[in-house]
Amino acid sequence: MCEFCGNATCTLTKQQAIERGAILEDNAYSIMRLPTADTPQTYSFKGVPAFYSLSALMPDKDEENPHAYLRFIFDEDEGVGECWEEREVQRPLEWQTEQEFIERFEREHKA
Repeated sequence: MCEFCGNATCTLTKQQAIERGAILEDNAYSIMRLPTADTPQTYSFKGVPAFYSLSALMPDKDEENPHAYLRFIFDEDEGVGECWEEREVQRPLEWQTEQEFIERFEREHKA
């Protein structure tokens, strides 16, 4: 049993989460902001008003918990980065990676 999520079948390790890299929800729709020196790339999501754009969820390398992820929140109304949010993710190996999303997005939006 995973000592972090309590799921008897979970065998997720921190190494697996880090190797998988940044992940995105299935309703990720479009790229909102490209990365800068200070902020990661952010995205819009189907069914979610775009008052804020969100980065991909990145494994929190400072936490022992393999389910611990961080994401950046950008306030689109104010045009400024808001904060970093911590979140626990169940079954992160089943989520699409940020790289998979970008590759699919680029294929679908070729000029």
